[in-house]
Amino acid sequence: MVIDLESVLLRQGGYWFNFVDWSATGAVIGGLSTMVIALLTYVLIKENRLLRKAGNSPRVVAHFEFHPDGLGGLNLALSNVGTGPAFDVSFLFEKDDADFENYQILVDYTQERSAMTMIGQGEKISFLFAAGYQLFKPKDHSISERLKPFKVIVSWNASDSSKRFLAMYQLDVSAYAGLPGLMNKSPLLKIVDELAEINTQLSSRAGVPARLLDATTPEQCRRSVAKGADDVRD
Repeated sequence: MVIDLESVLLRQGGYWFNFVDWSATGAVIGGLSTMVIALLTYVLIKENRLLRKAGNSPRVVAHFEFHPDGLGGLNLALSNVGTGPAFDVSFLFEKDDADFENYQILVDYTQERSAMTMIGQGEKISFLFAAGYQLFKPKDHSISERLKPFKVIVSWNASDSSKRFLAMYQLDVSAYAGLPGLMNKSPLLKIVDELAEINTQLSSRAGVPARLLDATTPEQCRRSVAKGADDVRD
């Protein structure tokens, strides 16, 4: 006796097919599809939020940089290295008062300032902190031989957050001690100085004019200057 296995399977399959509740099965499949779509939508919304947050995450860093005139001036800069603008930026110093008073620091570190409205993405605010060599020339050697490390506390807001962000940075002038070539001038400033020296020679004026740094504040009616480094390597 030969059994047609294929026919048997077809008959059994057809028997099972007749007893399937296709309306209920369709409802189950539809429910699963809805759950999958909802899950994918949630994942997409979450990813979009993360992308928006990543695209609006300002970060303000306090650091030293050299004065663009190359005359030994040391600037304190607040740079926005994050993504998106930083609003209501403020800063203050955490320092040793006696140590700060032991050096000719040009910025008024005791003044309470209002917050800066904004520092755009990739932008910075930079101001003259001191003539760099003065930070290694104390008034009283018993206090310190050079300006001690101090901290700058910076705070800011992001445009889409009510949270106040806070960061603290330690600055140390000893990192610049003995480094050569840090007072070099830009080519344009070299030309200006050369023309000034030629003018000095032509007018028979004795000596070389003192190299000065602009230290004028908005409150001053007249320009204020600070003496820069005398030994400038051109």
